[in-house]
Amino acid sequence: MKTVAFYLLATLALSACTTAMNTGITSNNSNQTVTEFPVQTAMNNIYTKTRSEDLSTVMYGLKMAKEFTVMPKGTTVFNNQQVQSAEVVRLSKVEGQIIDKSVGVNYFTLNPLVFHGFTKDSGEYSIATQSVTIPKVATVGDSNQFVTERIYSDSSKNIPVNFYNLTWSLSRASANTAWFCIDIDIYTEPCSICAENSFEIINYMSE
Repeated sequence: MKTVAFYLLATLALSACTTAMNTGITSNNSNQTVTEFPVQTAMNNIYTKTRSEDLSTVMYGLKMAKEFTVMPKGTTVFNNQQVQSAEVVRLSKVEGQIIDKSVGVNYFTLNPLVFHGFTKDSGEYSIATQSVTIPKVATVGDSNQFVTERIYSDSSKNIPVNFYNLTWSLSRASANTAWFCIDIDIYTEPCSICAENSFEIINYMSE
């Protein structure tokens, strides 16, 4: 089993270089401790809205970069259901040279947000089972497993590859910020390892 973490910094602080999030919380006291944050809005912003990120670091003296872009694609049919879709393009670079590229599509419905699965250009086909509704607002310290995904080698669904359990959690970062984390437990089928590690920090603000 492998665990992958995807972190967000949900905050009320204003910043010109952040993505907007309306927390629905107002305060006249900047020192007031905030305990509730809009996790469903955060999840929508991650998976369903247009966004682009460029993350980089230096390892072994080489600049490593991970770029990804999310682009909504509208209504489609997935697994015999009418759903919304969003394309995700991921690029991995070393010293500016692309060493890996993958294109996938996430499938979901809205109001409330429910995940149905994904497809990849490699042929992988995922069927997601969402066990609970993602709450509109959660309190610092809350967490819940919300999706199990069974991954197949292709759309015939004859050969299972692995499966994921996704759990969200909210933990204290500062008086008016919180870490929103999505942990992905990846259970591989015998002799097959297919884990895509991603880590990022995003600073969200109130409108």
